[in-house]
Amino acid sequence: MRILLIEDEEILASVLLKSLIKQHYVVDVVQDGQMGWEYTQSTNYDLLLIDVGLPKLDGITLCQRLRSNGCFTPILLMTAKDGSRERIQGLDAGADDYLIKPLDLEELQARIRALIRRGDRPCTPILEVGSLRLDPSSCEVTYNNKLLELTAKEYSLLELFLRNPSRVFSRGDIIEHLWTFDDPPQEETVKSHIKYLRQKLKAAGAVDWIENVYGLGYRLNPGRVAEGQGSSTSTTLSDRRGAEGQRGSTSLRDAARTTTLSDRRGAGEQGEEEKSRIPNRDVEQQFQQAMGGLWKQYQGLMVQRLTVLQELAAALSGKTLTRELRQSAEREAHKLAGVLGMFEQDNGTLLAREIEQILGKDGDLSVSEKRQLLTLIEDLGNLINLMGEKVDNQTNTAIAPEISTRLVLIDPNLQLGSQLQQLVECMGICWQQISNLEDAKNFLQTTSPDLVVLNIDDIGWRKESLALLSDLATRTPPVPVLVLAATDELVERVTFAQYGARGFLVKPVTAAQVWDVSSQILQRTRSLRVNILAVDDDPLILAALRPMLEPWGMRMTGLENPLRFWEVLQSTKPDLLILDVEMPHINGIELCRAVRTDPQWQELPIVFLTAHREMEIVQQVFAVGADDYVIKPVVGAELLARITHRLERSRLLQSLSTKDPLTGLANQFQSNRDLQHLIAQAEKNQQSVCLIILSVTDFRQINIKYGHQVGNQVLQRWSRLFQSAFCSGEVVGYWGNGEFVVGVSGLTKTEVNHRLSEILTTLRQQIFTAFDGDRFQVICNFTVAEYPNDGLTIQSLYQAAAGGNIVLG
Repeated sequence: MRILLIEDEEILASVLLKSLIKQHYVVDVVQDGQMGWEYTQSTNYDLLLIDVGLPKLDGITLCQRLRSNGCFTPILLMTAKDGSRERIQGLDAGADDYLIKPLDLEELQARIRALIRRGDRPCTPILEVGSLRLDPSSCEVTYNNKLLELTAKEYSLLELFLRNPSRVFSRGDIIEHLWTFDDPPQEETVKSHIKYLRQKLKAAGAVDWIENVYGLGYRLNPGRVAEGQGSSTSTTLSDRRGAEGQRGSTSLRDAARTTTLSDRRGAGEQGEEEKSRIPNRDVEQQFQQAMGGLWKQYQGLMVQRLTVLQELAAALSGKTLTRELRQSAEREAHKLAGVLGMFEQDNGTLLAREIEQILGKDGDLSVSEKRQLLTLIEDLGNLINLMGEKVDNQTNTAIAPEISTRLVLIDPNLQLGSQLQQLVECMGICWQQISNLEDAKNFLQTTSPDLVVLNIDDIGWRKESLALLSDLATRTPPVPVLVLAATDELVERVTFAQYGARGFLVKPVTAAQVWDVSSQILQRTRSLRVNILAVDDDPLILAALRPMLEPWGMRMTGLENPLRFWEVLQSTKPDLLILDVEMPHINGIELCRAVRTDPQWQELPIVFLTAHREMEIVQQVFAVGADDYVIKPVVGAELLARITHRLERSRLLQSLSTKDPLTGLANQFQSNRDLQHLIAQAEKNQQSVCLIILSVTDFRQINIKYGHQVGNQVLQRWSRLFQSAFCSGEVVGYWGNGEFVVGVSGLTKTEVNHRLSEILTTLRQQIFTAFDGDRFQVICNFTVAEYPNDGLTIQSLYQAAAGGNIVLG
């Protein structure tokens, strides 16, 4: 666990540092409040230990600034003054606890453990999983009551995993939590610590409890923990953790490709405890069979490439080698080097690459080079033939056609499912029907569909259905849900909307009605999908990329002909571009240069795939504007990690230009665009749209009386409440001067007013504390205007709303 100690007294800071390190905490030490503020902005800490009397920025002011900027890290204040007023000021400023100097180190350690345990969810003093037990107070780890001898870093690693049992930690995350700024290690160092910790756990009997999540990092594996407990059906951190279940885990060698993007939402996000954990199919076997199917599908192409090399061998033996044949064979060897490794034929990649290198040399081939080529081509031919025989012996698995849209129907009505599939069959769309909730929950653990239709009443388990609805709505990206209900009651509509439903239909319904609303929802949410355009003249590369990327919620468009690139780029509007370097007619470097000269696409992340390792090629790639490159044969873990990092950086840059930095909501420019899109869709679908304006009454007077930091606290708390209340596809933005706007589609003004009642009550109950200890409440003005009744444009709706303010005291 990582702690920031802010103390200007060097002797005390040294004593505290030694005491904390002895308890296996990672500690950064700074001497003034301003430096402390800068450290908190650059990394995440598990606890802040702050002296009150700091130079440059005192501890109470620092605490206020942290809380006003949305920092919820536990804060423990220290002071030499034994005055109640100062303690009250510190606690009102947002501190979680307070200690008077001189400090009792044992009491300090106990308070630190208590604050770290508090966190976002309940946690027991003793961390336990099965027979594994970690005691933070004594820093001892036991398995089956036998003491484990761990190094300080191994102990800290294990504690990190136990405190965050469902979180995936990348090596960078682990470095951030367990190392200080003064001694940052290489990522390979993390790998070594993980290796030795696994060995010690395995020796004690805890086999494979720390797993690799393909392409992302490491996590505690609750599934394997449960297997290690014999007849135990569930694993908890302790008996006192109640029903806090763990997300299921899959066998994750290549199977982690089937984990959705939503599994990366951060620490502590856990679903309800499943009653059934039987997967529909073995995911790893499914992926291997898919790759085997790809080999079968493109086996003719492999043989064709090999045939060119065999023609070269024959020409070498007959002394009839031409320049054209040599160049053609070099190209085919290059192609084989780029794909064989993707089918776990690393030796084939080495053989093909060696052939390519020999043929690429200048001048005539020497006698020894000709002999070497004959041997290499023979070995490569044997390897490809053996791979074909191996695939032929596998169970035949049909390769699913490329599906552009995947939809799930959770409903026992088989006739409805059949009719829906008939409606969309010609569109390349597939409906997956699941008749009961438990099977649906298992299926959705490893799948992120484009839309879910949920029949809440017929499948029973209403509470669990609402929980599933909420889980899908809070994924990243969210999975839109259309609810089918038995009654058309306002309370029902409001309830489902609060849980995240994007649409509502009353039964009985026809397949045409369901598809009509579903298609409208898909149009509204399509922009949330991660779209990737991959350009490579090798169809096998494109086919192999799809099963690597699509299970992660990424949609890939493959393009073999680079001459059609600009047309496809404009139509697909990708979030990320993958380019091959060598292609006929136009190579990837030329395409990248063209993209970077167009203002619309200058910020598009571009990742290159290349079989070249020459520094000259790498330098050319970056010189024309590439963001990253991956060496062929493509390793799925590496490609996924690089794509994820590029997308996160791109989203950060986009966020800076479209979000209000104080509230985190869409700024006026972006929310105005979103509202315009909402109205355009409403006009097309003949729906209503309501524009809600909620504003802080006398916001300027609050800033004058209490200060801008307090005013910022009001705005930030309100924004968090609005984000929680409106998470079902509504447009939420902050327009400045204490004014928030919300756009809601499909509801009338009466229905919106009813839905607002709960959030308005919550706003009224909020109490704020000024720096001088004065407590106050904030008055909310709100009004609603409805399209098209009150206006046809955002400006006319805003004007109509401005004339009808309602004050909530």
